Amino acid sequence: MKTLIFITKYIKYFFKAKNIHSAQSPFLYEFISNVLHNKSDDEKCKKIEKLRKELCKSEDIIKITDFGAGSHINCSKNRRIKDIAKNSAKNAKFGKVLYRIIKHYKPKNILELGTSLGISTLYLALAEEKSNIYTFEGCPETSRIARENFDKMQIKNTNIILGDFKLTLDKELEKINDLDFCFIDGNHQKNATITYFELCLKYSNNNTIFVFDDIHWSDGMEQAWNYITSHHKTTLTIDLFYVGIVFVKSELSKENYIIRF
Repeated sequence: MKTLIFITKYIKYFFKAKNIHSAQSPFLYEFISNVLHNKSDDEKCKKIEKLRKELCKSEDIIKITDFGAGSHINCSKNRRIKDIAKNSAKNAKFGKVLYRIIKHYKPKNILELGTSLGISTLYLALAEEKSNIYTFEGCPETSRIARENFDKMQIKNTNIILGDFKLTLDKELEKINDLDFCFIDGNHQKNATITYFELCLKYSNNNTIFVFDDIHWSDGMEQAWNYITSHHKTTLTIDLFYVGIVFVKSELSKENYIIRF
């Protein structure tokens, strides 16, 4: 039933979505052209996908600690690494979107909520090695695997903050102080997502970019996305169905844009 509902939501998105030629704003047109539709693939991305393939073959079983909404696919606390790599990590298409956003805008301080095995973190970290990555994870076992993956890829600009987001996020945000990019991919529930957004917004600047994962994952996540797009601080918001991208640039007109991607 959940799969059927999700497919129905995608069909509605597909027919609502627009292409680049309907973009009125020069900023949006430039973003679609140079970031979303830029299909360039470099050696760093290929290395990340090679690592993903290795993880997708791992039969090792780890114990999952989950403070969020859990998984629609596998509710077991003991999961094979290959299953987490296939079902939980952002796929290559959207990993490369994150990579291109970071490469294009070069944010200094990057926050990620939901490290998992570290695949999306690697896309963030390798896109701009001068940036500082602060990635939050609630599960000790997936965090351990992520650290191993960072070591394999010789990542030096990433800090993992382990623990329940309710206990770690507010305190760490005070230390980071200024956020340039936020990827929110943890605890896929309405109230939690809104809380994370409001907390991070306090430390944002005019150029901060937010990316929210799984905005159509559930009715609650859709309600959270509607709250975010309607917020007085957000200006340009982009719905790619699987992720939502938010700009808070005050010079942009308020526009909620659905793009076929």
